[in-house]
Amino acid sequence: MKQGSMTGNGGERRKGTRLRGSWGGIVVPVAILAAISAFETAVHTRDASREVFFNIKTPWLMYFIFAISMAVIFGALLQRLRVWRLGKPHRVNQSLSARITNMLTLGAGTSRVKNDRYAGVMHGFIYSSFVVLTIVTILLALDDYLPVIFGSDREHLFLTGPTYLVYSLVGDVFGVIGLIGIGMAVYRRYISPPDKLNWDRRGTEDAIIVGLLGVVLFSGIVVEGLRLAADEIPAGNESWSKWSPAGYVVAKAVGGISPDTLLNFHVGWWWFHVVGAFVLLTLMALTKFRHIALAPVNAFFKRPTTPLYLEPMGDIEKLIEEGAGLGAGRLQDFTWKTLFDADTCVRCGRCTEVCPAYTAGQPLSPMALIQDIKTYMNHAGPLILKGKNPEEELEPLVGGYIKDETLWACRTCGACMQECPVLVEHVPPIVEMRRYLVMEQARVPATAQAALQNLEQRGHPWRGTQLTRETWIEQLRAQGIDVPIYDGSQEYLYWVGCSGALVERNIPITQAVVKLLLEAGVSFGVLGQAETCNGDPARRLGNEFLFATMAQANADALNEMGVKRVITSCPHCFNTFRNEYPDFGGKWEVTHHADFLQFLLAKGDLKPKEGTGATITVHDSCYLGRGNGIYDTPRQVIEAIPGAKLVEMPRSRERGLCCGAGGGNMWQEEAGTRVNHLRAAEAANTGANIVATACPFCIQMFEDGIPAVQPDEEKRTIRAFDIAELLEVAVRPTARPLRDGDVEVPPGVV
Repeated sequence: MKQGSMTGNGGERRKGTRLRGSWGGIVVPVAILAAISAFETAVHTRDASREVFFNIKTPWLMYFIFAISMAVIFGALLQRLRVWRLGKPHRVNQSLSARITNMLTLGAGTSRVKNDRYAGVMHGFIYSSFVVLTIVTILLALDDYLPVIFGSDREHLFLTGPTYLVYSLVGDVFGVIGLIGIGMAVYRRYISPPDKLNWDRRGTEDAIIVGLLGVVLFSGIVVEGLRLAADEIPAGNESWSKWSPAGYVVAKAVGGISPDTLLNFHVGWWWFHVVGAFVLLTLMALTKFRHIALAPVNAFFKRPTTPLYLEPMGDIEKLIEEGAGLGAGRLQDFTWKTLFDADTCVRCGRCTEVCPAYTAGQPLSPMALIQDIKTYMNHAGPLILKGKNPEEELEPLVGGYIKDETLWACRTCGACMQECPVLVEHVPPIVEMRRYLVMEQARVPATAQAALQNLEQRGHPWRGTQLTRETWIEQLRAQGIDVPIYDGSQEYLYWVGCSGALVERNIPITQAVVKLLLEAGVSFGVLGQAETCNGDPARRLGNEFLFATMAQANADALNEMGVKRVITSCPHCFNTFRNEYPDFGGKWEVTHHADFLQFLLAKGDLKPKEGTGATITVHDSCYLGRGNGIYDTPRQVIEAIPGAKLVEMPRSRERGLCCGAGGGNMWQEEAGTRVNHLRAAEAANTGANIVATACPFCIQMFEDGIPAVQPDEEKRTIRAFDIAELLEVAVRPTARPLRDGDVEVPPGVV
């Protein structure tokens, strides 16, 4: 048997040797022939080159047309600069290395464009063609002008011989690639357009630019072919012409025409091509296609911080004393970056396609909102520059161009910004306009206003709760579990949050986290009754003054206590403490319980004992995932539970669908379908019997959404649990009350 095995292996080796030998028998001769051909080509093409203005008698006219085009382009740019400068300052001089990286990868590298596969290939063909042919043109100019500048007698500086032939080949190949991309664009836009391209169709503008780009590429190949047929091939240099394959095909197609006629055709097509190219450049500067230049610049301007970070307004009382506007109700109230964003937007619809509010049929399209800002900028900007007051001649920006209900429908989930290929930042201006509605106009939905009043009066947004911040502690004490109160000696402060303490469904999550921390021997404490809201709901709803007051008070109090490290269960608390409290002096090491539990599992301080046959799907909290890049650790916690089977929803991780609670919508009525019903249905359709998350808001939305999509409780197939609840059942299988003494455990967990 052993011998047979060895014989078999030997046979395989001999077979592999024969295969390699066969390939070698093909590749080696081909390589030798290619080398001989290349050498022969090099010998016969040492003088290969071409006259820059071949057959053109008045090249100075081209420079005149070029000057007109550049004057229009720079005039348009100057006008836009004047309008952009109407906006407030926006710092771009910090984190320069991160900004340069963004410019090269997200901007020039167009990395997000590839998220839509067809559009990514199409855009890649057109963009690479545009870039390469621009470089080809620049190299041609340098080759022609540098000898003149430096007083050399050489006709060409470097585009001769094999270098010129390779140059010609590259130009031809990318000209054809560009035409293929144009063909794909025509098919996508006019033959089989996706819905998102129909949301803001401006057929004339798009058709002119796409058509003109195709005409310029095609005419360039025709001009080249006519030159080859009229001059290069008759001169006995056909071997040169083959290095311009597209032009060579044209040359062969018109080979029967007389040289004089070909030369006449060449002149006409040359001027047609040149004028078309300059008209195209000019139109690009005046239309949405200027994004070719603006997108890399916008990538540099993009904030390198977390996308869900909001900047403070500064000294609000001073702003009020000075009579400055609060929030954004005028063009000048936006930052210049927001105005630049509006001009960079290409109306591709990707932001709207992933917007949870739009998906649910609610009155928000991020693309339309940015376009509305741009429309207002186009109307109000020139008036302001003339010294006029737009408010006297135009309808208001907020409530007119952009409706109140559009702003309140936003979840601030960041999906729009995550998806945008040209790095437009939608959420900051939305919150700025909310600030205007709340602090200037007092136009707030009734339920949102009630939440803000509760925050101001009670220190939490929950109306009608009978719980206190120590109810959950008392429940654990009744079970014989003492929860340590933070006194400054512990290593960690566990910040429970309003939802974790005051919402009945979330109390078991808080208790599960505490039990796991105690099980692992973590040095921690809680504030109990001394804890108050960190202000996140007030900031997202637009009451920046209330948020700043709460944030400053909390930061001062925690610093006075000597807090160094904070653990949170709420992603909103996590994001606010980690990214926004440093603006108020609160600089601590902040960890979400998903990361912390995975850390304890990796150390071996937590050891799951019970297995589960449950199929679990993970819902990614927006403020944990898109906001702070935490996707893996919630899944790793689930995977640490023996027998757990993970399945993913169609929209997950970076492209996950919001639960619907963000942006203060936990406390607002919704028009249209409820977003959490969509997400609950998506979770149920995976076949999982548990949807796990690491956010108390998400839990509440699933608790409402699952009964809505599966009304029959007896036939209900899925339930929602926090990862801490699931892990606590596995780590502490003998003592696991989940709800007020109820010993019910998640389905499938034994």
